[in-house]
Amino acid sequence: MRILFVDDSRATALPVIAFLEQQGYRVTYVQDGAAAVAAFQADPPDQVLMDVVMPGMDGIEATRQMKALGGRRWVPVILMTSLTASEDVVAGLNAGADDYLSKPIVFAVLEARMRSMHRIASIQDSLFGVLDNVYEAILTINAQGIVQSYNRAAQTIFGYSADEVIGHNVNMLMPEPYAAEHDGYLARYQREKTPHVIGIGRKVRGRRKNGDTFPMRLSVTELKRNSSSEFIGLISDISAEEAARERIEFLALHDTLTKLPNRAQFNARLEDLCAQPGTGMHAVLFLDLDGFKPINDTLGHEAGDEALRIAAHRLRHDLAANDFVARLGGDEFVAICHDVASADAALAIGNRLLAAIAQPMTLLGTPSRMGASIGIALLPQHGRTATEILTAADHAMYAAKRSGKGQVMLTESTP
Repeated sequence: MRILFVDDSRATALPVIAFLEQQGYRVTYVQDGAAAVAAFQADPPDQVLMDVVMPGMDGIEATRQMKALGGRRWVPVILMTSLTASEDVVAGLNAGADDYLSKPIVFAVLEARMRSMHRIASIQDSLFGVLDNVYEAILTINAQGIVQSYNRAAQTIFGYSADEVIGHNVNMLMPEPYAAEHDGYLARYQREKTPHVIGIGRKVRGRRKNGDTFPMRLSVTELKRNSSSEFIGLISDISAEEAARERIEFLALHDTLTKLPNRAQFNARLEDLCAQPGTGMHAVLFLDLDGFKPINDTLGHEAGDEALRIAAHRLRHDLAANDFVARLGGDEFVAICHDVASADAALAIGNRLLAAIAQPMTLLGTPSRMGASIGIALLPQHGRTATEILTAADHAMYAAKRSGKGQVMLTESTP
C-alpha cells in the first residue's frame, strides 16, 4: 500500500515514516500542502496522512483540493493535528477529510485507523470491480450534471477514458441539441420534479469521442443524499439491435435482389393513394421484361439476377424523384407516377422507360439486350380501388405483349 505522508516537521515525520515502512507500507514524503496536491495528482496514493498546520497551504486546503480532483478510486485522507477545537475538526471534515488523528501519534491507533480506512476502500474497490465487469455503462452525476463516476463499459461505449470524463459535464456525451438543453432540463427537474427520463427510461442518442452518434437505451435513477441529489445513469448501446431491426423492416418491405420496394409496400402505397388521390391524375405502369427468359436460360441465373438489378436501376433513374417503382416478383415491375398532366404524358413516361430498358448491357462479359411491355392505367379514370387499377394496368400490359411486345398501351377499360 502506498502512503502519501505530509508534515512540515521532519523530526515529527521520520519516526512515523519508519514505523509505516516497518509495517510494509511504501511512503512518499512531502513537507507542504502544495507539494502534497502535486504528488497526489501525479500518482494518486492509497491513503494520505496529512498534518493540518503547515506554512503556505495548510492541510485543510490541501485536502479540499485533493478531493476536488476526483478520480475513480476513493483515497482516504487522515488529518493529523494537535488542535482540539471542534471548529478545527469540523473544518477538516467539511473539506473532505475522512478521519482525524491526534498528535503525538500513537502507533497502535494509527495502524488501527489505517486498517479501518483500508477495509472501506477494499469494499469500494470490490464494488467498482463489479461495475467494471457489467455489460451496461454506469455513470453518476451530481446535481450540477458533473460526472462523478464512469465505469469500464462506459469507456468502451463512448470512447472516452474515465479521466477525460470525470469532473466534466455529462453533456459532453450527448449530441446537439440535447447537449445544450441538458443543464436546463436537469435544473427544471430539480425545481419541478417532472421527469422525462428520470425514473422512466427511454431510447435516446449518445455521442462518442470520435463524434459519431448512436442509439442507446437510458435509464436514470435519482439518489437523494441529505439536501442534494445524485443521478445514476444505466446505458446500453443498442446500435446492433437497431441495425437488426432496421434490416428486418427493410427486408419486409423491399426486394432483396434489386433493393426496390416489394409487392407488400407497393400494395400499401397504392391503397393509400386510392384512399386519398387528391385532385390530380396518377398513372400506374405495369412492366414485364421481354427477353429475360433467354438470358436466364443461356447465361444462367447469375446473369439473370444482374439483368434484373440493371433494369431496376434504370427504372429508378428514369422516373421522377417523387414517383414510386417496385418489383412485384420474377421479371414484373410496377410504377406509380404522380400528378401526370394527361394520358399522352403517361404514355410518354412509358416510352421513356422502354428506351431505358432497351439500352445494351453486359452480363458476365456477354453483350446483351432486353426489352419490355408496359400497360398503363390512370387513377381515377380506370378505377378507384387498388385492385381495379392494378388489374387494368395488368390487362393493358398483356395487350401490349399480344401486339408484338416492346410497346406501351393504355387500358381501355373503365370502372
